[in-house]
Amino acid sequence: MKIIDLSYTIDESCMTCGTPWHTKVELTHMGKINEVGRNTHGIRLGSHTGTHIDAPLHFFDEMEGIDKLDLSKVCGDCQVVDFSHIRAGEQVLLKDVENLVVTKRMLFRFDWFKQWQKECFYKDFPFFSLQAAEYLVEKGLKVIALDTPSPDSGKGIGEFDDSPVHKIFLKNGITIIEYLTDTDRLNAGGVYTLIALPLKLRDCDGAPARVIMMEG
Repeated sequence: MKIIDLSYTIDESCMTCGTPWHTKVELTHMGKINEVGRNTHGIRLGSHTGTHIDAPLHFFDEMEGIDKLDLSKVCGDCQVVDFSHIRAGEQVLLKDVENLVVTKRMLFRFDWFKQWQKECFYKDFPFFSLQAAEYLVEKGLKVIALDTPSPDSGKGIGEFDDSPVHKIFLKNGITIIEYLTDTDRLNAGGVYTLIALPLKLRDCDGAPARVIMMEG
């Protein structure tokens, strides 16, 4: 069984979306072996830091937090869709998804992780049109995994209604996994098992997760 780790390493250089409400990562050395006989660290980070999973609570106050996520939903067979031909800033249109066999879990590979630590990472990534998102909902998608920061456009982040695709997915029970890395190790048509386990944070809108694909 081959394990492919799709998770970013979280450290103090980890990119965050740049909004004023999203804290930067802080790792603090609290206990040291030569002082207290062991190493321990304090960790401060936002709920959407690095590779993470969004809960419905992210956009809907009346919906569930990440601690209520059914883990069987985010563990199991996962189809890989190679959309690496879709260029920076382009939309995934209805015509792009209409010919897909929509399955319960789908990972869309744009290879956008290659822009990590670049200024364009949060601005010019490919994103889904409303029509494409609605089609995937209609056809029974339950988990969408991405190597981009969002299924929505990066333009206008921080505006009140800047994430309509998030809202379409989350209100229809679709779990969103974002910020995957090394997706070029995955092939469309390959047989993969997704394992995506978020931190169990009570009543939280999302959480960092260790996300792997198992092959074979």
